[in-house]
Amino acid sequence: MEDKILILKGMIEKAYRIEAGFENEAYFHGFIEVLDDEQKRVLLKLIMDSEKHKITLEKLAKILGFELSKPEEIKFSYDDNRIFNEIYELEITAKILYEQISERFADILGENVEIFKELAREEEMHAKLVEKYVDRTLRIV
Repeated sequence: MEDKILILKGMIEKAYRIEAGFENEAYFHGFIEVLDDEQKRVLLKLIMDSEKHKITLEKLAKILGFELSKPEEIKFSYDDNRIFNEIYELEITAKILYEQISERFADILGENVEIFKELAREEEMHAKLVEKYVDRTLRIV
């Protein structure tokens, strides 16, 4: 059981790094200026929701007795609207991560499992918000 708790801590830290990456103004400042108003609104919603998710993860970690490591900065390349490709991939990754946490660690999380299920639903909504801005030509393999 101790190994499972350590794995859960690692998964929560990974989610925390994804969420915390969106609050770093330095990476968003450069491309916020080139986006249209609708894209800015979507991006700012994601930034605010990611901050909310980060706080939620901090609270959950405290409840579970974990201390989260300071997250590394996530670097984005924002040559143009391709930034939404990166954001889309991060949103999908976070969704899957939250789903896996809720499925694999329900026994440890107890009633807190519902929080991870809700986070997964919100990440899916985020992916749908940015999907229309994803450059489809880059997704063809």
